[in-house]
Amino acid sequence: MRALVKERPGKGLVLKEVPAPRPGPRDVLIKVQRVGLCGTDAHIYAWNAWAAGRVKPPVTIGHEFSGTIAEVGAEVSGHTPGDLVTAEGHIACGVCVQCRTGNAHICRDVRIIGVDIDGAFADFIVMPATNVWKIDPEIGLDVAAIHDPLGNAFHTVMSADVRGRSVLVTGCGPIGLFCIGIAKASGASRIFASEVQPARLELARMMGAHRNINPATDDLEQVVRSQTDGLGVDVVLEMSGHPRAIRGGLKVVRDGGVVCLLGLPDDEVPVNISRDVIFKGITVKGIIGRRMYETWFAMRSYLRAGLFDPTPVITHRFAIDDFEKALEAIHSGAGKVILSMDMKDKGAA
Repeated sequence: MRALVKERPGKGLVLKEVPAPRPGPRDVLIKVQRVGLCGTDAHIYAWNAWAAGRVKPPVTIGHEFSGTIAEVGAEVSGHTPGDLVTAEGHIACGVCVQCRTGNAHICRDVRIIGVDIDGAFADFIVMPATNVWKIDPEIGLDVAAIHDPLGNAFHTVMSADVRGRSVLVTGCGPIGLFCIGIAKASGASRIFASEVQPARLELARMMGAHRNINPATDDLEQVVRSQTDGLGVDVVLEMSGHPRAIRGGLKVVRDGGVVCLLGLPDDEVPVNISRDVIFKGITVKGIIGRRMYETWFAMRSYLRAGLFDPTPVITHRFAIDDFEKALEAIHSGAGKVILSMDMKDKGAA
């Protein structure tokens, strides 16, 4: 089968023929049809410090995908060939303290597809049946393929009660844009979006942001306080990992507010803990992955009810052969980029 492989340390990826996997008795074999390109994949391609310290080539990359079940193991029930599915890409051990106390998303022995083990940028992938998630046919392959980043966004928003509250989203990459739509659907009273790329600010408006802020030209604190009676926002969802955005979010959250951090900084970020956290009495939450499977059920409910439409965030589609064009699109400020295993290059959506 075809697979997009990180063959060796250093920049680059290779689309090549590799042996197709076979499912074990408790596994499901999935024919992959769509994959979502993520910043993690771009880091592995570029071979930054994180990738060099975590990824052990050769490995097939990719953790966002959708497809149809091709085969099920002898001990699998509840899944049938032909089902439209995606999967939770974090394979937890199931026996550690975190797993046994309802926190499998922070399992200490987790294996992530496309990072620690072979991933989804291939014609077929084998997943444990317990990780496979059925998709309603009306949802479609593209939205099914981005359930992983959607789950990150749902987890972030739902870690803070945004009902009737003002929200600032810093960083309007795909997950930040999803957060805006989910916060709106969840009843946020006012949503501020902070981003330096104009195209992404326009997407933020489309997803429901009430006020766009470009921190390169606007005074974030002045804008936020002028529209929150001087108090600051109730909730900050920090999605960029940029030190300026992190410190800015801590500065404009109101006393007693909540800051959720999902964006990953490249290095340590100096913060005045006494002034910006302790004396303000705020709650700071670190967010990773999705709660298994509370977040997944929430996603299903919102999508089934039509409360939230993620499709405006999908701005580009490419064939798997054109993965380098897709990576260029990410760096040029695209929204979500989808790769197809069975189509020719389409470019912009």
